[in-house]
Amino acid sequence: HSSEALLITDRAGVIININRAFTQITGYTREEAVGQTPRILKSNRHDESFYRAMWTSVTEKGSWEGEVWDQRKGGEIYPKCLSITVVRDSHGDILNYIGCFSDITERKAAQEKIEYLAHHDALTSLPNRLLLRDRFTHAREQIRRSGRCLAFMFLDLDHFKRINDSLGHRIGDDLLIAVVLRLRSGLREGDTLSRQGGDEFILILNDIDCKETAAKVAEKIISSLSQPFQIGMHSLNTSVSIGIA
Repeated sequence: HSSEALLITDRAGVIININRAFTQITGYTREEAVGQTPRILKSNRHDESFYRAMWTSVTEKGSWEGEVWDQRKGGEIYPKCLSITVVRDSHGDILNYIGCFSDITERKAAQEKIEYLAHHDALTSLPNRLLLRDRFTHAREQIRRSGRCLAFMFLDLDHFKRINDSLGHRIGDDLLIAVVLRLRSGLREGDTLSRQGGDEFILILNDIDCKETAAKVAEKIISSLSQPFQIGMHSLNTSVSIGIA
């Protein structure tokens, strides 16, 4: 009746019993699992050295615990928290192995969301200051080795507060999202656009040949954002001021 999945194997690693939670998590019934080995759950996400280290711990210490990516009967790959314990007789010989695991898909998804939000702006999904700092450090090291140039651009939308005050923050947020989409469409894959808060953005142009290249990008951005934005029933005009180092 445990909510965690349990399987018991003999000393050769052949499954001799499972519980109901095993079937609920993996999709394999008792009839399908008994007589098989735990390899039916293998996802191929881990290499042989991973399993070698796992079984070395089981053999030498009597147990192992950690996270494993496995595969359900239907083919879905999922993360689980697994512990393996050895059962020995009075002479110390191995009788069984007991595996106990739980599906941690939701927990992993929550962790990934927390990590994502720690490095990205919640409204626009752009890198925040923390991630920008890492990207800038990496880009700076790259140009030091290559001898090429890096442009650091500060973008500030003009009169954005007036739009927020007159039409409300929801329209302002929608405008910011539309601005980001338009900005992204004109950037290269290796460039970094970051929102610093409010209507302020920072753009890193990595690996460019000269100052004129940065100026051309700035002119392109100014021209792009000068075109009206259709936000709901409102046709909004804005512009941008840009400083470049």
